[in-house]
Amino acid sequence: MEQVSLNILYLNRDEVIELGGEDMTLAVKDMEELLVLRENGDVRVPDKVSMNFGKTIAEEKVKGRINSMPGYVGGDYDMAGMKWVGSNPANLAKGLPRASAITILNDPETKFPIAIMDGTVISNTRTGAIGGVAVKYLAKKDSKTLFIFGAGLIAEYMLEAAKVGCPTLNKIYVYDLVKERTEDFAERMTKRLGMEVIPSEKEMSKECDIIVTATGAASPVVDFCDLGKGALYINFGGFECTYDMVSKSDRRFVDNWQAVKHRNTSAIARMANEGLLSDLQLDGELGAVIAGSRPGRASDEETIYFNCVGMGIEDIAIATRVYRKALADKKGTMLKYW
Repeated sequence: MEQVSLNILYLNRDEVIELGGEDMTLAVKDMEELLVLRENGDVRVPDKVSMNFGKTIAEEKVKGRINSMPGYVGGDYDMAGMKWVGSNPANLAKGLPRASAITILNDPETKFPIAIMDGTVISNTRTGAIGGVAVKYLAKKDSKTLFIFGAGLIAEYMLEAAKVGCPTLNKIYVYDLVKERTEDFAERMTKRLGMEVIPSEKEMSKECDIIVTATGAASPVVDFCDLGKGALYINFGGFECTYDMVSKSDRRFVDNWQAVKHRNTSAIARMANEGLLSDLQLDGELGAVIAGSRPGRASDEETIYFNCVGMGIEDIAIATRVYRKALADKKGTMLKYW
């Protein structure tokens, strides 16, 4: 048998960005297509394997974790792979990002690796993009105001995605426990988004159409009473809202119900695992709403809760687009593998 030569394409962070890994308009489109593929059964999503450096969620917040998130995406993507991501809040004190990731792509036929690239940019972008898709399908039509708790990195990507998902947004309020961080965030994001981003107190959330929590909080920072009538609340992090937020909302949606329960950090996951919320009380997954197999928002009066846990196939979808553009543009470094 003739010896086959196999190579792996390596892409660093700058190359991933140059090839569209941070393009939020394309990322939101990727996430919409991906969620429909999942609804139609054309993906493989094994459970996330989380290696926690701590015995409790609170201890994990200090010592961090490393997650392995494999998967396969069908359709035009037709790609397998894995996201390998480490996260340690203590990195921030060292001047490092909290999270770092590598994305690996495997040929779905031979199963051989064909690409390895920086996955941090992709991870941040796809996390924000899912929020943008939720805004597009679950927020009130022509929503104009958004309130975000937390002035961290993910909040930046989320706001960019929200603007893509809801072009009528014209004003954003931000609240963070650290006043200086709030002010710096508002100034930077006003320039980046081309719209007014205003440092605010948390009471302003009641006046907004969309409320987002993107914090590292280990206990709830919002309650149902912090929402106005008809608001969409997006729970981006872990245990950021009270049980009342879930139970009193008119509708409840997630990205992947089994994964949300398996991760067991958000309020809706804890309620389900404690027997306080049944599967029947979930109104559906976001992919079903996009595909039209489940109804989304029925009226501007409904208050809607959405929680996303994230899936490795989201990273694989964006990485596949980046990889194919790299081949077309002859970018990156080919490494001899076999």
